[in-house]
Amino acid sequence: MATISVTDVAFRALPCLPFVSSSSRGSNLHVHHKKYSLTCRKHSNSKRKISHKSYYLCNSRAAVCCSAGDSGEASIDNTILELDEDDLVTAKQALYEAISRQEALEKERHQLLEELATSKLKQQELLSILTQNKKMTITELAQSVDEDETTVNGGRLALVVDDNSQKSKLINDGPRREIPDWMARRIGSVRPKFPPRKINFSEVNTSNFKSLELPNLAEVWSIAQAKPKDSDTLTNHVIEKEVIQKKRKALERALQRKTSQWQETPEEVKLEPGTGTGREIVFQGFNWESCRKKWYQDMAPKASDLSKCGITAVWLPPPTESVAPQGYMPSDLYNLNSAYGTQDELKHCIEEMHNHHLLVLGDVVLNHRCAHKQSENGVWNIFGGKLAWGPEAIVCDDPNFQGRGNPSSGDIFHAAPNIDHSQDFVRNDVKEWLNWLKSNIGYDGWRLDFVRGFSGGYVKEYIESSNPAFAIGEYWDSLAYEGGNLCYNQDAHRQRVINWINATGGTSSAFDVTTKGILHAALHNQYWRLIDPNGKPTGVMGWWPSRAVTFVENHDTGSTQGHWPFPRDKLMQGYAYILTHPGTPVVFYDHFYDFGLREVITELIEARKRAGIHCRSPVKIYHANNDGYVAGIGVTLVMKLGQFDWNPSKEIDLDGSWQKFVDKGSDYQLWLRM
Repeated sequence: MATISVTDVAFRALPCLPFVSSSSRGSNLHVHHKKYSLTCRKHSNSKRKISHKSYYLCNSRAAVCCSAGDSGEASIDNTILELDEDDLVTAKQALYEAISRQEALEKERHQLLEELATSKLKQQELLSILTQNKKMTITELAQSVDEDETTVNGGRLALVVDDNSQKSKLINDGPRREIPDWMARRIGSVRPKFPPRKINFSEVNTSNFKSLELPNLAEVWSIAQAKPKDSDTLTNHVIEKEVIQKKRKALERALQRKTSQWQETPEEVKLEPGTGTGREIVFQGFNWESCRKKWYQDMAPKASDLSKCGITAVWLPPPTESVAPQGYMPSDLYNLNSAYGTQDELKHCIEEMHNHHLLVLGDVVLNHRCAHKQSENGVWNIFGGKLAWGPEAIVCDDPNFQGRGNPSSGDIFHAAPNIDHSQDFVRNDVKEWLNWLKSNIGYDGWRLDFVRGFSGGYVKEYIESSNPAFAIGEYWDSLAYEGGNLCYNQDAHRQRVINWINATGGTSSAFDVTTKGILHAALHNQYWRLIDPNGKPTGVMGWWPSRAVTFVENHDTGSTQGHWPFPRDKLMQGYAYILTHPGTPVVFYDHFYDFGLREVITELIEARKRAGIHCRSPVKIYHANNDGYVAGIGVTLVMKLGQFDWNPSKEIDLDGSWQKFVDKGSDYQLWLRM
């Protein structure tokens, strides 16, 4: 018999096994606490092999008896176990097998608990789904039970019942330890008192708890309304900076005004009806379809933009009552409620233009006027309104309206009665009407329609009476063609225009129709057309530039009428030519706002102003051939049209330093003298 000492062994796992009495199986067990020993004796005649696991398990459990001390912990230290060697080995094996079996049973128990908890949780979630969504059918509910992942209101039940779920951890690991009363009381005293959840509106209305009341905006502090503190250094610095900036801007504006006044010459300050200031840039503020809109209301807001882009004068459509909505068949001259808007809207539009330092030119039709009534012969030659004229106001050589006046001093316009301007009462009424337009409505100048119909001498009388700031006559005559091609020599055409200007005594300018017609052909690799035998421009600007009003298109030649449209692909070359040369250029509304050319036109206007070009600037043409055109205008600008390979350094006669201001490749290039 062997004596074996056992200290702090693997018997710690044994207390979970069933307890076996010390008297079982005929064994003699003596259990001593701490200092005592346990003696196990077995009779030699009872020694045999034990095959049943429960027998060894009971012996092993009975072999170790733990005594409880004051601390409540079992101890088997200093315990002496006397067993047979063979029995001990067998007991150990039985013990290890029992431990393994117990661990397996524990795992199965945990798995069953997890499955039970998961099943209960799914049942709870499904019950909540049924209460939230009463429309769910039994079939859908059955399908949701079978599915591991069920989507409810955008979420998944799997997120609640998976291993990472907080609820799942609580079920697997057991509930938290209960909170002691003293801790619960302390938590209740610290946490805020939230109102209980209300189920219906009646409970909410009768509740003692008040809803959250936010302060009014006026009671909330605002940095925008806050007053600076007294003697605040940062605030004082900011205020001082703002004052300094205001003074600096005021000084800059004053310096700019003084510089402009210093740069102006007496010639520029003086206003002449035919030339204005000499630096005018006119904007035709309408097209043929503008009468379809409330046009005055559309144009008034554009005044600021036009002024910013360098425009100085705006030409508005005919303002009078008219048989045709475009205004070129006037009837009652004093009725200014037209298709473009009312008289008040017109005055407001003019006022907006004046607020941005823009001149306003009125389109006046003086050659003809539509009658209001028929005569006894059924001819429309009785006029109404304030100017109640009769057949005596109509020229006698008008074949359509049986006029009893004097013969016409110009060409006949066959669509309406031609007015006899040789009659004193007609001229007096026209002069009174023009002065009324200027003083009561606010017009600054005139665009005179179809001046070929009456003598320029009458125009001179009207201009001297109304004293406009600027006047333009529409003398539209045909150019010379040969075999369908434009003739190079157009002196006769420009002479006819200049003859009319002479007839006005130079009091009116005229549209340079000659230059427009020549540009149509010259920009198609025929730039040699832009220089006459004397080395000057070939249009009216070559002979009388201060009275030449250049343009590329207007409401008659372009727009929806298209009587004589400018080549669309050459528009910018056309504007590069008229905006860099002498004369008074006109910009068409459609090109500026509808064709998307606003930026490039503004760039050319800026170049014109920087170079100081005006209606009398001299022109020196360096090259004009099939490939391109080169000219110097004034003393600070040179320009090139076409594919001609040229720059100021290649020209012997051009001295000084030049900087390229605009570069549009083969279309046009501009240089300014540094």
